[in-house]
Amino acid sequence: MQGQPLCDSGLNDRVSHGSVLQDPILWGADLMARALMDQIFVRSRRHGFDMPPALHDVSAPLIWLHADHARTAQILTSFSQTLLQRAPHVTVLLTAPEFPEDLPKVAGRVELALPADSVELARTISERITPSAALVAAQVLPCGVIRVLGDKGVPVFIAETPVPRFASRWQQMPGVARRFLAHVETVFVPSESSARAWGAVGLAESAILRSGRLSGIPVALGCNETEREELAENFRHRTLWLATALPEREEAAVLAAHHEALRESHRLALILQPADPARGAELRKRCATHFVTALRSEDDPVSPETQVYIADTEGERGLWYRLAVTCYLGGTLGGDGATLNPLEAAALGCALVHGRMYGRYSEAFDMLREARATRMIQSAEALGAAICTALRPEQAADQAHRAWQVISSGAEATDTVIAALLAKCPGPAE
Repeated sequence: MQGQPLCDSGLNDRVSHGSVLQDPILWGADLMARALMDQIFVRSRRHGFDMPPALHDVSAPLIWLHADHARTAQILTSFSQTLLQRAPHVTVLLTAPEFPEDLPKVAGRVELALPADSVELARTISERITPSAALVAAQVLPCGVIRVLGDKGVPVFIAETPVPRFASRWQQMPGVARRFLAHVETVFVPSESSARAWGAVGLAESAILRSGRLSGIPVALGCNETEREELAENFRHRTLWLATALPEREEAAVLAAHHEALRESHRLALILQPADPARGAELRKRCATHFVTALRSEDDPVSPETQVYIADTEGERGLWYRLAVTCYLGGTLGGDGATLNPLEAAALGCALVHGRMYGRYSEAFDMLREARATRMIQSAEALGAAICTALRPEQAADQAHRAWQVISSGAEATDTVIAALLAKCPGPAE
């Protein structure tokens, strides 16, 4: 069902400001609405619900993060990793209608597929263990979940909801805005216009915090510092660019782009990381006909003449991002699109070149593009020229600076929300 802005309803506006108490007709309707909503909750309990096995891994103190669609689920996935990195003593319950198949396992985080607004599961979870705090990131507000949490005394925070919207089944009920707002501790808004929209439905100014947007910034990828220093020494005085998560269908385009870029800078080297590490040996054979090539998995030595270094190992993207000036994100020229979050590279100062296919990371790409922090190409034939431009020192520095502004802005919002959630949790000693 499509959500509608609360401020579209004159009735809700009057109810949220208390005028319902002065109108006997509205007051009666409000009581009927309360009874109807209570019946909905009672009936949902009578159906019974088996506790999902994942909930057996949940322990206190618990922070519940709930998303209602893929975009906010992606944001909360990254947010949860940052939260657990800073507060490893808490458990995070991450719920959303669906998760990507390659969702990484993170210590302290329990993932549970949950409908956007499920009263039954909300009650089951809160009866199993009462969360210390909950963060809801939603396009359409899950009133049932928030009502259950509020009844349990759980502080509820809302983010990534610029305009307050209810599902239409709640929107038509008189007084729903006032009762809903009573359960909300703080709404984190990205802008002044969002603050006005929440204020228009009766939320107190003190409960509205202008924090900026959460950007789903992933935890910075680490690397082996000894390996980084050794490779940096081996590639000394040379410029490196990276093609990462590269599918087989784009290999020819990347090698052609490297050939073109070498005409501008003959000491340039390419770090080529295939999407399928098993293609390493085949890629070395293919590249060796045109370039001096080394294979990571075979510990091939890097010499001053090495032109292509095939990184056919897993778990080392943090190393490649740190070494390269510019990165082409594989998969963005076709198929299902990007398989990696572009904020990974941006967070480590690597200038980005990509195609038009964003995959499930459209939000992150849009944020970077709005800041002119990436270089987008329309076709494989344009890759070589884009790489040459992005490798120029002034261009690479400008892109990296713009990307860092996006990263730092999102980091500030993340810090603000994490601090609010942790303030409701007992510390490790407690």
